[in-house]
Amino acid sequence: MNLPTDGTLDVFRVMPEFGDRYKGLLVDALPLMRWELDSSTHPRPDALVAEWHGNPSTTVSDYTTGHTAAPVLSRKLADETRAAFQPFGTYIPVHVPGGGPDDFCAYIPDVVADCLDHEASSAPTETGEIWRAVLAPDRIPTDAPCFRLTDAKTFVYWNGWAARLIQSLASPDNVELRLVWSADPNAQPHPRPMGF
Repeated sequence: MNLPTDGTLDVFRVMPEFGDRYKGLLVDALPLMRWELDSSTHPRPDALVAEWHGNPSTTVSDYTTGHTAAPVLSRKLADETRAAFQPFGTYIPVHVPGGGPDDFCAYIPDVVADCLDHEASSAPTETGEIWRAVLAPDRIPTDAPCFRLTDAKTFVYWNGWAARLIQSLASPDNVELRLVWSADPNAQPHPRPMGF
């Protein structure tokens, strides 16, 4: 798959590397998703809860969940991204059985962007997933590390600079980047970046 080079305007989904080498978290993101869909009715949660999944004897992933609505970072990633990410969102603790109070944080982006090219993109499914998202480059909030779309508020889209930063700070082979969209016409987006 052809991926864009550094410096290209591009957008990714960030995911943990699935397999037998790492264990991750299953996050109860329903309270967060309610807030993402209707913040006037539902308050943003102060914390999330999660459970372990994967082989218990393996290493904990730095980017611990593939949940589209709730990016969860290890303490190391949270500490090293806070200065760049905090102006555009909020870190909230994720409580895990047997874990410390600061071991994991969910990063909740405040930025909701109206940058989807509706004519060129596929329509959102009932769950809000957009299989093929074509973005209007001049409306992408490039200063923010990530954003949610007005058409898909429970899906987090990462700007390339932030996605690559996470990948570079995480342990080797810990993070997968799925290309959603790129200004590079030769780049090939993932066929279903928000799917499993």
